[in-house]
Amino acid sequence: MTDPRDDQTPPRPRLAIAGASGFIGTALCRSLTDRYQVFALTRSMLVARAPQRDPGLIRRECDLFSLDAVRAALVGIEYAIYLVHSLVPSSRLTQAKPADMDLVLADNFAQAAAENGIRQILVVGGLIPEGFHISPLLWSRREVEMVLASRGTPVTALRAGLVVGPGGSATSLLVDLVRRLPVIPLPRAARSVTRPLALPDLVRAVRCCLGEPQRYRGPFDIGGPECLSYETMVRETADLLGRPRTVFTTRLLPVGLAALAARVVGRAPLALIAPVIESLPQDTILHDNPLLARIAPDAVPFRAALAGVLDEQRRRSLPNPRTPLIGPERTRHRRAGLVRSIQRIILPPGQDAAWVAGNYFRWLERALWPFVVTTRAADGSWTIWLRAPRWRLLSLRRMAAESTAQRQVYRIAGGLLSRSDAPGCARFEFQTLLGERYTMAAIHDYAPALPWPVYRWTQAPVHRWIMARYQRHLARLAR
Repeated sequence: MTDPRDDQTPPRPRLAIAGASGFIGTALCRSLTDRYQVFALTRSMLVARAPQRDPGLIRRECDLFSLDAVRAALVGIEYAIYLVHSLVPSSRLTQAKPADMDLVLADNFAQAAAENGIRQILVVGGLIPEGFHISPLLWSRREVEMVLASRGTPVTALRAGLVVGPGGSATSLLVDLVRRLPVIPLPRAARSVTRPLALPDLVRAVRCCLGEPQRYRGPFDIGGPECLSYETMVRETADLLGRPRTVFTTRLLPVGLAALAARVVGRAPLALIAPVIESLPQDTILHDNPLLARIAPDAVPFRAALAGVLDEQRRRSLPNPRTPLIGPERTRHRRAGLVRSIQRIILPPGQDAAWVAGNYFRWLERALWPFVVTTRAADGSWTIWLRAPRWRLLSLRRMAAESTAQRQVYRIAGGLLSRSDAPGCARFEFQTLLGERYTMAAIHDYAPALPWPVYRWTQAPVHRWIMARYQRHLARLAR
């Protein structure tokens, strides 16, 4: 008699996708459930609590700014795909550059992946141009690759140009420009050439690489079959939509002004459009590699890929899967009233996060003399006092179990400037990354006690000024 266990298929490997609610993440979630048990990590409570229809897909709410939350989300995971960016606000007020937030998120993910023994991280980034001019967006994606690889987990980096798919910001911008403007002036940078990639081809590339960490380790350039300028892509879009348009490039249209004009015309936020426009002024050359050779024979041309993006009835681009979430997420952030602040600090040679934390609180008393006094408890906790009258402004309790030489965590546990009934865990973290090149000073989920308009125009700018001064202070020590 046959043992019934012989007929059981082996369990599918567990795959976590961080950034699963974007247009690339949505496509990958649909495509990979045949091979993997997919865990879609999202910071959106609305997405995480939506009804589950696909048995191969499990959604998990995960705050990637919290190392503990990422550790818990990656327990039992074998492979991971990282699609996260910080161009969309994650709190009511954010005092941080997107590139700095990206570093914190990537380092949390890399550390949690290493601790959970994940076999491979696959990240989708941008093509790096030849030469020395690299846009802030592309350099940020390169830094993310380095941070993800810095903790020892094998990393596969797929570097793609413009990805043409339903909901893509760049694709929607092309369609909106053609639909709404009879005359389309473009910056001279729109003559730069890239190889647009259809979303199904990106999905094929991911399927090829995933589960092969030794064969596909490091960066791989991928693109479609055609080298096209952005100007040509606008003309192709106009022709496909059947709308004759006058398209030309001019030196009189700076890239910054073009980004603002695109925001007026398009539907995407300026925070998403501006980095795309800034990435224009360079040609990108794909370096031959085994993955590119594997997907090239069946790669979809730009025109065919764009046709698959358009709504057949209204002849406009299909919306981003995240679009219905933007309004409710903004409302949730507004009601919570939380603040996030992140600054990148150049680390003096031979120092670590523990040194930076102690140095910061001692420096703060000198910087704000004679108004503020800082005191340190035996357990490493700090209290910030108003000198006269002696009022406790903030209490920062050191979390010993979560702190190491490379990461110091302080819970904001009270004081006149902090609300005690706020959601989340308000904390001040010092996080060293990239081989001790930088320390990130980050405040997460802070709820100010001052009325919001008062806080916005008093405490918030003072904190920004203080952190800028401290950045300059440590930069001088690092020289």
